[in-house]
Amino acid sequence: MEVEDRRNFLLRTGQVGLFAGLLGAATGCPTIPTGEGEGEGEGEGEGEQPYVIPNLPWPYAKLDVETMRKLGHYWFHSGKDCCAGVFTAIVKALEEAIGDPYDKVPCDMMLFGAGGVSGFGSLCGSLNGAAAAISLVFPKPTAAKLITELLSWYGAEQFPSETSNYYAQNHEFLAGDNYTVDAPLVSSVSDSELCHVSVTKWCLATGYAGGSPERRERCARLTGDVAAKTVELMNAQFDGTFAAAYPLPAAASSCSTCHTTGTNYSAGHFVNAKTDCNQCHGQDLFTLPAGHIPVQ
Repeated sequence: MEVEDRRNFLLRTGQVGLFAGLLGAATGCPTIPTGEGEGEGEGEGEGEQPYVIPNLPWPYAKLDVETMRKLGHYWFHSGKDCCAGVFTAIVKALEEAIGDPYDKVPCDMMLFGAGGVSGFGSLCGSLNGAAAAISLVFPKPTAAKLITELLSWYGAEQFPSETSNYYAQNHEFLAGDNYTVDAPLVSSVSDSELCHVSVTKWCLATGYAGGSPERRERCARLTGDVAAKTVELMNAQFDGTFAAAYPLPAAASSCSTCHTTGTNYSAGHFVNAKTDCNQCHGQDLFTLPAGHIPVQ
C-alpha cells in the first residue's frame, strides 16, 4: 500500500509540473529553474522558487546615443554581425542599467538575422535586431510606431554616417573593437530596408565587392548607426517627445490609395506593404496590368 501511494503521488506531482510548464508557455511567462537542487541538512527539500519571466513590456532606462553607436559597431565585430549586434548592444546596456530581466536574455538567439536572415537578403539584420529590442520595452502599438519610423529613416539615410566614419578614422571606437578598416567610407542611400538592396547599392556606388573588408566594415558602421537611432527613438518615446519625422515613401502613399488590405479584391485590396513600391515595381522593372492607371 505504501509503495502504491508513493507511485500515485509521483504521478500527480508530475502532472502538476507538466501543467505548470504548459501554462507558462501559453502565457508567455515560462519559469526558469534556478539551478538549485534539493539541499541537504537544514531546509532540505525546500529549494528556491523558480524564476518567472515578467510579462512584456519591460522597464526602460534612457541610454546614451553615441555609446550605443560604438557598442553596435563593437558587437558586430565580436561575432554578432548586424542583427544580434544591435540587439546585444541595447540589451546589454539595459542589463547594466536595470539588471533583471535583461540579464536573462540569450542575445545569440538573434544571430539568425545576419545578411537579411541567414543570407537571404531580406530585412536588414540591424533593423530586425532593433525591432526586437524595441518590442521588449514598448507595447505593440507603440513599438509599431517606432519601428515604422526607424525603417522609414533607414531607407532615406546615408550609410555609413559621418559620425561612424569619424570614429573609425580617429580610432574612437571602443577598446577591443577589432576592426581592420579605419578609412572613411563612401556613403549611399538604399531607398529600401532590404539587405540585398542596401548592400548592392553601396557596392555599386563604391566599386567594392560584397566580400571585401570594406563592405563588411560598412555594415559594422551601419550597425552602430542603427543602434544609435533606435535608442534615440526609444529615449524620445520614454520622455514623451517622440514625433515622426520620416513619412512613408511617396510611391507607397500613392499606391496604397488602392492597394491595401481591404476586402475588395477588384479594387486592388491585395497588398500589405509600407515599403517603397518603386524599388521593385518601377515602370522599367515591372509591367503594369492593362488599364492600370497609377494615382498621381
